[in-house]
Amino acid sequence: MIWHLIAVIIIGLSVGGIMFMLRKLSGNRLPKWLISASAGAAMIGYLAYYDYTWYEFKSGLLPEGTTIIETQRSKSFFRPWSYISAPVNAFTVFDGRSKKVEQDGQILVEYFLYTFRKEPLERLETHSYLMNCRLKERVIFDKAEPNSPIKMERVDRSDQMYLKLCL
Repeated sequence: MIWHLIAVIIIGLSVGGIMFMLRKLSGNRLPKWLISASAGAAMIGYLAYYDYTWYEFKSGLLPEGTTIIETQRSKSFFRPWSYISAPVNAFTVFDGRSKKVEQDGQILVEYFLYTFRKEPLERLETHSYLMNCRLKERVIFDKAEPNSPIKMERVDRSDQMYLKLCL
C-alpha cells in the first residue's frame, strides 16, 4: 500500500513538472492551472489503472493447479471510474488440494477456499469447508468465531465445488 502512495506522489510530481516545463517553453502562454490539473489527472489515472490491473496481477501470482471460483465487482463513490465498469475487488480461489474420506457410507471432502480482497489494505481470508457428497451438504467452519453455530448449506448438482470434488 505504501508503494502505491509513493507511486501516486511521484506520478503527480513528474507530470506536474513536465507541464511546468512546457509552460516555461511556451513563454508562459499556457495557463498556470494546467500544471495542477494535469498532475491531478495523472494521479487519478494511475489509481484507475491500478484498480483495473490488480486482479490480473494477483491472479497471475497464483500457483498452477489453482482455480478461481468467484469474482466480486463493486462500485464506489470514491472511485468514479467504477460506475462505468466496475473492477474486480475480490476473488475466491480453490488451491486444488482436498482430503477425501469415506465414513459410514458417506463420502466427506475437506477443502479450503481463499478470498483475496482489495480494500484500502489488501487482505486474505481463509475458510475451511466439509462437503458430504452423498447428501449434497456443505458445512462452513469459521475460525474467526470458534463458538459460533455451525453453518450448513445445501449444494446443487451444478455447484462448481461439488462438480470438482464429488464427481
